[in-house]
Amino acid sequence: MDGDPGRKPGPHLYNYTREGFTGTRTNVSRAGYSPAYTRIEGEYAPRRFDIADLFPAEGRAFPVAILQGEGVVLEAARYAAAMDFAMRNVVADEVHYIVSGNARLETDFGAIDVGHGDFVLLPRAAAWRYVGIEEPILALIAACEGALAVEPDPRAVLNTALDVDGPVPFGDAAPGAYEVVVRHRSGTTSYFYEFDPLGGQAVRGAAQVRRFNIESAKGLGVASGGIAPGRLIDDATGRSLFYHLGSRRSDRPPIHCNADYDEVIVYAGGPGAYGGMTVPGTVAWTPKGIAHHGAEEDVAEPYQAWLLETRADLSMTEAGRAVARLMETGEYAIHPSDG
Repeated sequence: MDGDPGRKPGPHLYNYTREGFTGTRTNVSRAGYSPAYTRIEGEYAPRRFDIADLFPAEGRAFPVAILQGEGVVLEAARYAAAMDFAMRNVVADEVHYIVSGNARLETDFGAIDVGHGDFVLLPRAAAWRYVGIEEPILALIAACEGALAVEPDPRAVLNTALDVDGPVPFGDAAPGAYEVVVRHRSGTTSYFYEFDPLGGQAVRGAAQVRRFNIESAKGLGVASGGIAPGRLIDDATGRSLFYHLGSRRSDRPPIHCNADYDEVIVYAGGPGAYGGMTVPGTVAWTPKGIAHHGAEEDVAEPYQAWLLETRADLSMTEAGRAVARLMETGEYAIHPSDG
């Protein structure tokens, strides 16, 4: 570990990049440690979120947005009991990341069992519901208007032939009252049926819903120096990209200013910590253009984490602001000025 670089004498290398990991970069040597700000006045600031604090004891289990920008929303959802309705997002593709819990996820294309560490890619307009809940589901949902695909880069980061699967048809349920809540730009609209609109006997054609577990992702290491993380999910527009951030053999990332992407890091689990993050599901948001360092990745105790990079200019929702804490950007811990 580097200890506290902010207390070490310079020079410190400041790395400025365009287009995330793929564009031009410029290094600046300076005496001061760029992430070590003393306080901030204003809203444009790095934040941490504890999503478990978001949910009331009662009410319908709708996802709660914590960060949003043009074409991108990051939500949290909790399901302690089977949903008595299905949801259909006609605005965006959704990536569901299961922070904790176990359940059966039923979709338009079949059902699949999900649990801690699973990513499930649900395409735009695909209905879904969580049922058969063994342990309450706590999930993060990244909704992106661009068409998403599980496309590892480099391919070594995830074996799509062995480690990516999808749902299987679960047949037709008994007649009864069924509801699908359609999420659209102006709100929600409910459709009601006398049969289960998600049931089906067979599915043919292209696979639409894709599932893999973060433990299947490979940490790409090098004997010395640094290496960019491996991409897991791609956006056809290049607007939102998902990367694996698990522990690995690599030098600590440089002090970094990402000029074009907001960065959202999610700590998935240990036994090791990711810098100052130790609780699975902790969300760390660094707006574009703000200096940050990144935690040491070559650690004794392994950990798992992932990164969403988005060109959207994210901002906190009212619900997100209620659980947000000011974050320092050296190790992603709570900033000392946030009492």
